[in-house]
Amino acid sequence: MNEWWETRSISREKARKYKRKVFSEVEKTYFQYNQILILTGLRRVGKTTIIHQLIEELLKKGHDPKSILYFSFDEMVEDPLKVLEEYARITKVDWRSKRVFLFLDEVHKLRGWSSKIKILYDSLPNLKICVSGSASIAVETEAIRNLAGRFFTIEVQPLTLREFAEIYFEREVDDFELYEDRLKTIFEDYIRKPFPEIVKWDDPRRVNEYIRTLVVEKVMKSDIPGLFDNVNVSLLSTLTETFMKNVGMILNITSISRELGVHKLTLVRHIKFLEYSKLIRIVKNYRPSIRAESRKLVKIYPYNIALSFCFYPELSSGQISEGLVASALNLTRYWRKNQREVDFLKTNGEIIPIEVKEKSEVKLNELKNLLWFMEKHKVNRGIVFHKGRGKIIEVGDKKIMLYPLLKLLFNFAI
Repeated sequence: MNEWWETRSISREKARKYKRKVFSEVEKTYFQYNQILILTGLRRVGKTTIIHQLIEELLKKGHDPKSILYFSFDEMVEDPLKVLEEYARITKVDWRSKRVFLFLDEVHKLRGWSSKIKILYDSLPNLKICVSGSASIAVETEAIRNLAGRFFTIEVQPLTLREFAEIYFEREVDDFELYEDRLKTIFEDYIRKPFPEIVKWDDPRRVNEYIRTLVVEKVMKSDIPGLFDNVNVSLLSTLTETFMKNVGMILNITSISRELGVHKLTLVRHIKFLEYSKLIRIVKNYRPSIRAESRKLVKIYPYNIALSFCFYPELSSGQISEGLVASALNLTRYWRKNQREVDFLKTNGEIIPIEVKEKSEVKLNELKNLLWFMEKHKVNRGIVFHKGRGKIIEVGDKKIMLYPLLKLLFNFAI
């Protein structure tokens, strides 16, 4: 795993030439701070590649190649101290006193990893530690519990449309308006395979097999059973297929429990497993009171819409667009009351209601629920993602931004 000990360089297959946009944030955080850097994200989004690109930067800066240690728990689960002892035996590097750059990949495979890393961090300030984990929420939860004040977390998401285009066309795509027409030609490819390794794959069957086996099934059959006790893999599989085929379905625990013949508590627990591993996204019905909100029915979306195509390739355009918006903005709230509903709410700081429309032209009378919510909750700004051009609709003191869906996907930002 550490070829640079002998070659003094790293292969292009490991440290790929193309750098994700998040790499600049990763690089700055890693070199500027002493805290542990934790990379999280779905499997196959490129966390390992980013680690190897960091190693490449260390080699360029002239650090001793033998001072850089990479270990993947995907290959073997072992106590980090034993890994370091074996490292010292092979390289003769005294990691207890010398500056050592320690990279631990897929660390979620090691139960109780955060307490073990805490000991290393607190006892050996000469160690510069970076870890990655695919069971993202579980990794973040454990880090918060045991590593408070000792880490920074950066999530690596599936490719943006811009990144997909840059890999696909092998050139920088830095202006949305300039490349808009070309982006439209690759949109259908993008939504089905936003993973760096398969951007140029042409065979849909191979693409589906890749995502299903190396992302979805790897999580269900390996990551989750390795993290938690009493896991029913068959139930996980059934739930995953159900959620992937029914994008945006309202979760009715009682109904599903009865249909599957599974106790409600068992069902809730396994749904949490899927959420922890970022296979699904839980979107709650917004209420000002957290207690009231928790009692309301929630919606289930795939963490990324590409995961759904493995199970059900004929998704409706509405399901696809809603899933894309939820993923791009990491949305976790919607609003529904009586017969009124707003697709999503952005709730970081101010509340912004969001609608998703499958049209190029959106008329004011199609936004009645959005305007009702804005009036009721004294919100002055709303957003509608659609397939047309951007513009602002003003209704009294209310402003509704019509925003191109394609432009949102370009950078995952408004």
